[in-house]
Amino acid sequence: MPITRTDLIILAFLSERAAHAWEIDRRLIEMGADYWAEYSRPHLYYSLRKLARAGLVELLQKDQPELKKEYRLADKGRETLQNHEVVSQLFYNHVYFDFDLLLGFADRFAADTVHFKKLLEHRQEALQKELEGIQDVWARAEREGEMSFGKLAVIKHRIKFLKSELDFLKWLDK
Repeated sequence: MPITRTDLIILAFLSERAAHAWEIDRRLIEMGADYWAEYSRPHLYYSLRKLARAGLVELLQKDQPELKKEYRLADKGRETLQNHEVVSQLFYNHVYFDFDLLLGFADRFAADTVHFKKLLEHRQEALQKELEGIQDVWARAEREGEMSFGKLAVIKHRIKFLKSELDFLKWLDK
């Protein structure tokens, strides 16, 4: 069974302790993961059911409504999380940027230079808003003193990426 990013997020969280799906979602939001990890609440629920069927997580209360179900990491899930090949697949995936679709097909998306510049302005506004959001996450983490190496690294990486993207847009706008 291929392991998705959402699956890895769930396995990582459940390696600490058993949790409900809503708890995992809340903790991801609290740590600002929505700025650096692509996931959604429906995907969390879907992945939990898929991982349970595959024996990677165990359902603690089987006859409860979805919101009350609690999951824990099964031995097979712990082995998967520690499997170098499974985790390293994220390092070897080719990185694609959705924005590159706009650039690659600019002549089809934008009828003229004015329209294209407008699209670039929207992109710049979106990136600036995201940068401000992740900088807020950084400031909150520093205030609360909860800056693990992993969180430090991922936030710094995201900030550098966003600044680089904004610089690229300035160059492109010349």
